Amino acid sequence: MYVIGLFSINYISFQFQTEFQKSGIPIELLPYNYPKVYQTSAWISSWLLYFPGMLMILIISNEYTFKTHRQNVIDGATRRQFILSKILVGLILAAVTTLLCFIIALIYGTSFSGSISFDGIEYIGYCFVQAMCYLFLAMILAVLLRRSGLALAIFFLYGLIFEQLIGNFIDKKILDSHGFWYYMPLEASDVLIPITFAKDIFYKDAPSPIVLLTLSLVYVAVYCFLSIRKFETDDL
Repeated sequence: MYVIGLFSINYISFQFQTEFQKSGIPIELLPYNYPKVYQTSAWISSWLLYFPGMLMILIISNEYTFKTHRQNVIDGATRRQFILSKILVGLILAAVTTLLCFIIALIYGTSFSGSISFDGIEYIGYCFVQAMCYLFLAMILAVLLRRSGLALAIFFLYGLIFEQLIGNFIDKKILDSHGFWYYMPLEASDVLIPITFAKDIFYKDAPSPIVLLTLSLVYVAVYCFLSIRKFETDDL
C-alpha cells in the first residue's frame, strides 16, 4: 500500500501540474521537468514517510509484545546483534523509499521533458537521509516505550504538530530568534527538501544544506546509539 501510495500521490501531483500548465499560468507549483523533478518527487514522497515509520514501530513493539526479542537472545543472538538487525531493517526501508522516489522521478521527468537528466539528483540522496531520520526516530520511540499505541501516537503528534509548536515557542519566547526550529530533529531533514517555489520565500534564512545534512546525520547516529545502549542495558 505504501508503494502504491508513493506512485499515486506523485501521479496526482503530476496531473495537477500538467493541467496547471495547460491553463497558461506561468508558475511551476510542482515541476516534473528536469532538473526540478528530483526535488518535487522527494518533497511529495516525504508526506508519506510516517507510514514506514509506523511499520518500524510495529516491527519493534511486536517483539516486546510477543516476547520474541527475549527468545532471540535465548536462542543465541546477542543483544547487539538483535538491535543491529532492526537498524538494518530501517536502512533497507530507507533505501527502498529512496529507490522508489528515484524511479518515480525518472518516469515522470522523462514523460514531462522527453529526455533524461541527472541534474538535481542530490535531492534523491537527501531523500535517503530524510527517510532515515523518520525511521530511526520511530525506532528509538519503540525501544523506549515498548508499546505500539503510545509510540505511534507520540510519533505522529510530534511530527505533525508538536515539533512546530516547540520550535516556534523556543524561537519566540526563549531565544527571541527565527531560526532555532530549523535544527529540530525532523525539521532539519524536511528543510533539506523544500517545495521548489518556496525555498527563497519560506526558508530564505535556513542554514546551508551541508549544515542541515550534517545535523540530520548526527540525529540518526544519536537515535541508533541510544537504541543500542538502551537495548543492551535494559531488563529484557
